[in-house]
Amino acid sequence: MIRGRRFPLGIVSLLAIVAVVFVSLEFKRRHDLYWYDVGQDYNYAFQTGSAGRASLLITQEGFRFPDTEKPWDTALLPIRVAATVPGHWIEPSIEIRAGRNASQQVFERGARGLRYLLLNADLAEPGEAVSLTGSHLRWSDQGAELLLFSSPQVSSGRILVVAPHPDDAEIAAFGLYSSHDAYVVTVSPGNYVDGRYAHLEAEASAQDSLRGRVRAWDSLVVPTWGGVQPDRIANLGYWNHSLEGLYERRSHDGQEPADTAQDPNRYRSGAIPNLIGQRRAEPTWASLVGDFRALLETVRPSVIVAPHPALDAAADHQFTTIALLEALGDVEQHQAVLLLYTNHHVLSEHYPFGPADSAVTLPPWFHDETRFGGVFSFELSARGRQDKLFALEAMHDLRAAPRTLSGGPAERFLELAGAALHEVIRNPLGTYSYFRRAVRPNELFFVYRPEDRTQLGPRAEEGPVYP
Repeated sequence: MIRGRRFPLGIVSLLAIVAVVFVSLEFKRRHDLYWYDVGQDYNYAFQTGSAGRASLLITQEGFRFPDTEKPWDTALLPIRVAATVPGHWIEPSIEIRAGRNASQQVFERGARGLRYLLLNADLAEPGEAVSLTGSHLRWSDQGAELLLFSSPQVSSGRILVVAPHPDDAEIAAFGLYSSHDAYVVTVSPGNYVDGRYAHLEAEASAQDSLRGRVRAWDSLVVPTWGGVQPDRIANLGYWNHSLEGLYERRSHDGQEPADTAQDPNRYRSGAIPNLIGQRRAEPTWASLVGDFRALLETVRPSVIVAPHPALDAAADHQFTTIALLEALGDVEQHQAVLLLYTNHHVLSEHYPFGPADSAVTLPPWFHDETRFGGVFSFELSARGRQDKLFALEAMHDLRAAPRTLSGGPAERFLELAGAALHEVIRNPLGTYSYFRRAVRPNELFFVYRPEDRTQLGPRAEEGPVYP
């Protein structure tokens, strides 16, 4: 009888060990999504005078919306929170509700310290009760100072969206540009080789060319889904991952032959003559800055949407905005307001946190030496979110690579199963998918007026401002 009991006991012990190992590994994977200490206070410093302020008391049930003197469109409410024990495994969140208006805002697992709730101007009337309901998150009664921002320039005037690569404009700002008088200009065709198209082209150079051609085409076509006319869309053709090198070699522009192997004219396409004239591009920093200068003089935008050089980790994103800032400095009396975004946040590629039906919140940030001009949250309607979903799905790099289905039923099944397994390995649980991260109820931008631009750009010869 004793021997008979050992066998099931051994199975139970083995299963218990497997379960413990799985939970431990999954707990580590979930926390490895954050490249910082989640117990720190977020630390945002805003330019003096950029925000109105109103004091209020936060209780465990919520707060009463204060009376505000000046008009505003976006507000930030600082709140000290702590994740519960389950909140170290499951993403903790707060539901904000006033009447029929509600927003779910999600934070990192294990969050502790100062965080910010994002509020829009339609949330509540002065004196109206706003309820806060935590999920795996708690807070104590505390006083807080509401920060109120106003960006009236966004609602009127011409918008220029600058995208480092195809799909960046759509990820960051499709809702915004599809509902305004907009231009969309992409810097690079986004060509590179990672094996994605190896089943279609054997040679690496052919894979690179195929990716560049199809992504450049995407950058010209998809904005039309958002109502942008073709004569307002262009791709400048500078090669993927090339901008940092162009910046570093800028002192030699005109002194050494340009690298013809990365000729931007190969992919340069769209309404180039309309937007920047008959300029022929060269793979140099001066050429890129000159393109931006010509673009600014043609479009004369009142608002420019571009990546934030400190918050976005991708080098092409950082140096796109560095080149733009240099061009802005060369164009006299250019008073455009900058709306800056991050598609690859420097502290977590998992940001924005939470599912697609939760709001984009402020990203983690801990450097008070970086000053922000303001914050603007653009709300998307249900139709706007659906249109954005289709815009992202139309981008070839955001969906599975196309495959021919040949052979009999068994071969076709194995081919589909293999492709599905490849996508799961590439993006487990949809962790990094832009269909989770970008198709949200709002789009978030950092606002910089002309007088705020000195907070951006390179520090002398040290490169762009980022941690």
